[in-house]
Amino acid sequence: MMNVTEITARLYAINDALITRTGKRVTWGGLDLRIKDDGCEVRLHTEYTTAPGWDHGTARGDTPEAALDEADRIIAAMPDLDAAKLHQHMVRLADCADKARDDGIADEYVQPIRMTVAAITANLLPAPEAGQ
Repeated sequence: MMNVTEITARLYAINDALITRTGKRVTWGGLDLRIKDDGCEVRLHTEYTTAPGWDHGTARGDTPEAALDEADRIIAAMPDLDAAKLHQHMVRLADCADKARDDGIADEYVQPIRMTVAAITANLLPAPEAGQ
């Protein structure tokens, strides 16, 4: 069984890993382990706000160790910061193209944005295997 010092050290490490993956700071005191209703949980959140992208899930477990291990798994499955930034950039570009279409902006002004999204997407896809 983990003691308070070990749990605290794990929470700080998880907090640091979350910051590394998201590029966002936890602005109001870091992460904590909540024990309630026969379970443990760590809510993975950054920049206390309601803006999209601040809540990264909740790690749950029957023991503190299980919840902390689940937090590690959730963070490990997150894209690295550069990939996340590129994804957000593509979302913004696609949203811009959609809004331009909805506003009746001429295709000649919107097509370069669509081409940029397509080029980024094509470069993110893995190359086909030889012989396929």
